[in-house]
Amino acid sequence: MRLLLLTITAFGFMCITSAVKAPAKKILLITVDEIGTVTIGRDTINVDNLARYIQERLFKSYMGTGKMHDRIDLTKEKEVPETVLEVITKEIQQGQLKALTEVCLQKYRKRFENLEERKQDKIKRQFPVLFQTFTNKAGYEAQ
Repeated sequence: MRLLLLTITAFGFMCITSAVKAPAKKILLITVDEIGTVTIGRDTINVDNLARYIQERLFKSYMGTGKMHDRIDLTKEKEVPETVLEVITKEIQQGQLKALTEVCLQKYRKRFENLEERKQDKIKRQFPVLFQTFTNKAGYEAQ
């Protein structure tokens, strides 16, 4: 009888621990083809509008859930010229900066650079996607 109770208890504990898993990472996947066409999910974005699209996508995610994407992944289809990649990464970084400004103004009514160091650190921990940097071979990585 004790063995049966112990087995049931252990099984119940295993079910509870397996049900409490970390949420899946939310990744914004940006794909670029050899002629510079940018695709994000089902959307095809003009490079000139990429910064605005990134800003809106990140900020809308924040406004809807209080959270943002965990990271941005940039993938290349076939051979993409370096000049095209440079333009796209600058646009992505510009979008990140615009989203950072918008979040800081929303939360603190100040720009990021005018915040106290403690608040800057909190923003960096809460929204690491806004501080990712591009490395040529590995794609986006957190600082």
